[in-house]
Amino acid sequence: MVCMAMLVVLAMPMSAQRRRGGFGDGDHYHFGYISGHVGYSLLDTRASGVIPVGNVGGGIGLGYEYRLSGLWANVGVQFSMHRSKLKLDPYTIEHEGKLRDGSLLREGTLLYDVNQTDEIHWNFIDVPILFGYYTHGFHVGAGLKVSYALNPKSYTTGTYNLRFHYENAQAGTMFTYENKPELGLKEYEFKAEQANRLNVGVSLIGEIGYDLLSSLPTNSRICHVLKMSFYFEYGLNNYNKGGDKARFELPAPNENGEAKATGVVFNSYLNTAAGSLRTVPFIAGLKLTYMIGGSRTARAGFHHGCMCYN
Repeated sequence: MVCMAMLVVLAMPMSAQRRRGGFGDGDHYHFGYISGHVGYSLLDTRASGVIPVGNVGGGIGLGYEYRLSGLWANVGVQFSMHRSKLKLDPYTIEHEGKLRDGSLLREGTLLYDVNQTDEIHWNFIDVPILFGYYTHGFHVGAGLKVSYALNPKSYTTGTYNLRFHYENAQAGTMFTYENKPELGLKEYEFKAEQANRLNVGVSLIGEIGYDLLSSLPTNSRICHVLKMSFYFEYGLNNYNKGGDKARFELPAPNENGEAKATGVVFNSYLNTAAGSLRTVPFIAGLKLTYMIGGSRTARAGFHHGCMCYN
């Protein structure tokens, strides 16, 4: 729908347009701006067993916009916050170990049945650069954004249910211990805070919107513009850096060779080895931008609501 709207705006016959700073105007307009945006962040990953869950983010920015004959360009700097989640399908860790049951020390396999969710917190300093076209108060544009991550973190939370399998050599049968809190075989909650391996990101960005307000006070040559835009961003680089070979770290056995039931550390999915799989952010939302400026070649006879153009 967004693409169709952009095509409609760009395809409007130029000869039929009422010139609101359109082609043929020729004036140079310079604006400083302040913007605020709120949107929906989602991590786009093709990995099986991983379900992306979006969350609300936003930010503020400052910048400069230049307009000439229906064309515009702007550059800015902004602080943005992105929040998202990755919910992993339940999985089981198998680990050889020993379990003490009264006077017996049994050898077998510890089974950790895990439910894990990673909540991703990313704060960025962004430099967006956009180029576009405007007419009749509408604008459309696209460009690139370079982002530097400020202390990106994952909050890994969930539960694991601990069971123990062992084989009775005499009976030749496998037995399972579970739901025995006195032996440490129960459900545990876990939470871990980890830094993500993320430094610089590059995204494709675009926006389409309308100037809600454009006016020139009677006795001033300063133009005020308030525009609302729908914006989107799509990451180009892979945010899944990988490196760790497992999603978990098991505690070392004690002096009796017993594997501990507690103390398991679960890594964020983005910090695990995922091969060639890519994880990139997709963000969409609304942005309000207030601009103030004027024209080097401004003339008398400006019309209220016409972007300072006649």
